[in-house]
Amino acid sequence: MINKVVKNILLVCIIFVFTQNLQANNNVELKEHFLSKIDDVIVTVKNKKLSKDERNSNIIEIVTPMFDFELMAKLSLGKMWKKLSKEDKKKFVELYVDRMKKSYSSKIDSYSDEKIEVKKVKQVKKNRIVLTTDFINEKESLEIVYKYHKPKKPKEHKDTWLIYDVEIVGVSILKTDKAQFKEFLQTKTIIELMEALSKKS
Repeated sequence: MINKVVKNILLVCIIFVFTQNLQANNNVELKEHFLSKIDDVIVTVKNKKLSKDERNSNIIEIVTPMFDFELMAKLSLGKMWKKLSKEDKKKFVELYVDRMKKSYSSKIDSYSDEKIEVKKVKQVKKNRIVLTTDFINEKESLEIVYKYHKPKKPKEHKDTWLIYDVEIVGVSILKTDKAQFKEFLQTKTIIELMEALSKKS
C-alpha cells in the first residue's frame, strides 16, 4: 500500500515537472520568435531603398503569420457573429483584416528608433500565453501586452501560437472593437457596419 502511494506521488511529481518544462520551452520559443519578428520589422523600416508601399507590404507579410485576425474578427462581433450568413462572415473577416493591416501600417509611419523589450512571458492556460513588453522611446515607456492562443488545428501559413488580442497600456484592441461595433449595431445593421468598414479600408 505504501509503495503504491509513493509511486502515485512520484508520478504526480514527474507530470508536474514535465508540464513545467513544456511551459518553459513554450515561453522561451515564443519570446525568441517574437523578438526575431520585431528585428525583421525594424530592419525593413530602416531600409531607405524601399518605398512606403513596399515597406508596409513587406512588414504586413512579416507580421501576418503571427496574428489570428480571423478569430479577432469573430470575437469582435460577439453574439452577432452566429447570426451572419456564411458569405457575410467571409466578407466581414476580409474587411476586418484589411482594417487591422492598414492600422498597423499607419502606426509604422510614426516609428523613430523606439525599442521593444520583453518583460515577461507567462503561460496562463494550456493553450494561452501572455507576452508582456515595454515599448520604449526617449520620452516614455508604454506597456504592450500580446495575448496568444494555440489553435486546436494548425492554420496554414500561420505560426503555432497566434496573437488574438493586444493591450496597449491596459486598453484591449479586441474589447475596444467589440464595444464600438456593439454600439454601432444598436441603431444600424451589420450591412451598414460592413459598408462603414469598407469606406475606411
